[in-house]
Amino acid sequence: MPTREWLCIDFTRTRGWEARDRTADELEDFGGLGAWAEDHGVLSSDAGASMRRAAAQAPAEASRAFRQAVDFRRGLYAVLRAAAEGAEPRPADLAIVNASLAEAGAHRVLGHRTDGLTWEWSPHATPLTRVLWPIALSAAELLTGEEARRLKFCAADDCGWIFVDRSRNASRRWCDMADCGNRAKVRRYRERQRTSDSG
Repeated sequence: MPTREWLCIDFTRTRGWEARDRTADELEDFGGLGAWAEDHGVLSSDAGASMRRAAAQAPAEASRAFRQAVDFRRGLYAVLRAAAEGAEPRPADLAIVNASLAEAGAHRVLGHRTDGLTWEWSPHATPLTRVLWPIALSAAELLTGEEARRLKFCAADDCGWIFVDRSRNASRRWCDMADCGNRAKVRRYRERQRTSDSG
């Protein structure tokens, strides 16, 4: 079982989904998307530089790629949330994820390294669309694997993040114990104090 967090989940966490203090969107523009991709190992620094050059030369294409990324994130979040809640995803959301997954598959090729063959991206793939491909593959791997049944939706009222519950007895309730979990405990403590004071 993987001990890492899933790339697809990390991507949905680039924005807040509920009314809480995490309202800023990390992906404000195509540059923000590229920076996130480099920070998370989706693009190497060389590939990131190539993508920035291509975006500067074709701003309209970069704008379309950015809108596609935002739409993909929304569809991906909806599909992951449905899985976390044991519900069937909406066909429209699934179609958005499948479109990026199909695009990824069309550009995934076998390459040779000194230690053997490995999957890699076609050298002819445009850098403006390839950012979403590893994320889509991550989602497919998660949603069809053993950890799909461990997907959960954070129990905090003002959070909307999804996480994989890897606790031994599957009892984890919050995406982050130090954040949402701690705030929930503080809220419960204050409610008990109010009840005690009023009694």
